[in-house]
Amino acid sequence: MHILNLLLLLPVTLAVATGITKPPKGSVVVDINSSSPNVFKSVQDAVWALPNDTSSQTIFIYPGTYKGQVVLWRPGPTVFQGYTKNIKSQKGNTVLLTNSLVASVAGSNAKSATLQIYSNDTTVYNIDIENSYGTGGAEGSQSQALALCQAGARNGYYSSGFYSFQDTVYTQNGTAFFGNVYIKGAVDYIFGMRGLAYFQDAILASSRAGYITAQGRENSSYFGAYVFDNAKLITVENATDNSMFLGRPWRNHSTVVFKNSDFGNVVDLRGWSIWGSTDPRTDAVYYAEYNNKGASAWNSQRANFSKLIGKEEAEKTWSVENTIGSKKWVDKRFL
Repeated sequence: MHILNLLLLLPVTLAVATGITKPPKGSVVVDINSSSPNVFKSVQDAVWALPNDTSSQTIFIYPGTYKGQVVLWRPGPTVFQGYTKNIKSQKGNTVLLTNSLVASVAGSNAKSATLQIYSNDTTVYNIDIENSYGTGGAEGSQSQALALCQAGARNGYYSSGFYSFQDTVYTQNGTAFFGNVYIKGAVDYIFGMRGLAYFQDAILASSRAGYITAQGRENSSYFGAYVFDNAKLITVENATDNSMFLGRPWRNHSTVVFKNSDFGNVVDLRGWSIWGSTDPRTDAVYYAEYNNKGASAWNSQRANFSKLIGKEEAEKTWSVENTIGSKKWVDKRFL
């Protein structure tokens, strides 16, 4: 048989990276380098230009660093799309939203966030978000300075990065799916009380000894939980091996699950921490692990208020649907 004919018989699988380098039709366009009167230089100006109605709207952002806060309040679905050559890659992001603001000056945790999403049905693609107050070493080391305040229902964050030191990502309310994101911090850098969030394929980058989560479910009547599926934990900057706890309880019913994840040498062998020496808050926590790997995965030194769960509990009780109510609104490319 001719070699060409043989090759034609072989199954071929092509991995096609989908880039979005031009504004989708009807988009509001942001480009810090543009002089066009029809293009905004500020992301917040583009948000203000959106109609305050239930229509679906898209903001397309060209490469650049955009300074200042971005706050979204509108009743209709909104897409924030950063310029990208590969929608599945966070590493290739070219759009950065940055602001420097500490919560004590802003007036609250939420108001310090660089990106604040109070609307439902919002999606963010290929955008990095930074609170530079929380990335400046000693200045931000003991201060809440948020990159994101997530407070709406059915919101998705895809191939995006979130950077700060303390309280990087705040799930204030609602339901959220984080797909293929990079989150950097050190102290309670994913936190919230009543927000439900599912993190798929996240990179959790710890920059100093501390706590990855501070989930604060108040009691059994309130919803609030984090599930991390196939996360990769890494240390950067000043973090050392075995210096991070998976979480500590901001409130008594704190609920966090890590499954199918790679802990490497990142995690303190005890895994989970009390809140404080005189206020442990561990009587009603749900801290669970399943099928994780790495030298700091489940071991005999784990805290006695955490547990190792089985496959059915991990994959059914803590599925995407059961955690955030449905996966119909989740971008299937990130499941």
